[in-house]
Amino acid sequence: MRQPGVIPINPAFHITSMAMEKKDIKDNLYATKVIIGANVFLISSKLVVALLTGSIGVIAVLVDSCFDMLGAAFAYFGIKKGSEPPDENHLYGHRKFEVLGSVGQLALIAITAVLIVAEAARRLILGVKLEVNSIDLVLMLITVLVDIALVNYLKKYADSKSPAISAAIGNYTSDVMQNSLVFIGLFAAGTGLFAADPIAALIVAALMMRVVVKVGKETLGDLTDVSPPKEELEAYGNAIMAVKRVKSFHKLRARKVAGGVNIDVHVQLPPKSA
Repeated sequence: MRQPGVIPINPAFHITSMAMEKKDIKDNLYATKVIIGANVFLISSKLVVALLTGSIGVIAVLVDSCFDMLGAAFAYFGIKKGSEPPDENHLYGHRKFEVLGSVGQLALIAITAVLIVAEAARRLILGVKLEVNSIDLVLMLITVLVDIALVNYLKKYADSKSPAISAAIGNYTSDVMQNSLVFIGLFAAGTGLFAADPIAALIVAALMMRVVVKVGKETLGDLTDVSPPKEELEAYGNAIMAVKRVKSFHKLRARKVAGGVNIDVHVQLPPKSA
């Protein structure tokens, strides 16, 4: 005889899980504030170098940092909105708002990459000379170090399962390489190899698009309710059957949302368990 029922959950485990989730949300919101603060410094430093040199490579990473600032704002409001509990219009909660924050970040990165390619190609064709001094190089080196510190901070203290934080980690990891390339391009331009600057910018644009494709694939999965791997579903099934009084189950479904997994399942319990 089939009868609907609710799988009993250990209250202590449920409370602990909720506390951990709230801590992750708090950590992620703080992390977005750290990102915004770091971007204020990065934008200021790159703006100075861009004004002094006119380097397309520096302009590329400057525009990227400006969009990173907007992306951090998207991430902050996405995480904040996504942390709201379910209501009558959002019975499954608001976690997909966090995914939308990730989409906003990726869209800005892609737009930046396209603009960089266009300007770098123009400079390669026309040829543009730069004047580079030691202050410019020092400032760019500092931006590399700031990006390295930011990536390490996000990996250590933020929840990398969050789509918004995952997008930020991927973005700033790419920024480390981008700023390093621009530093090398500036140094080479200072020695007379002026083509090195737009070439560095083109490589920066390629790395940006790599982040868009890699993180975008995961984000698209969240938006389209992609199911976890078969092995993971089997593990959920084994966990369900390990619950006391569960006789069987069917119609097991799962979808990934904002670093978590939502599961729907019908279970068969003894009649007196209802």
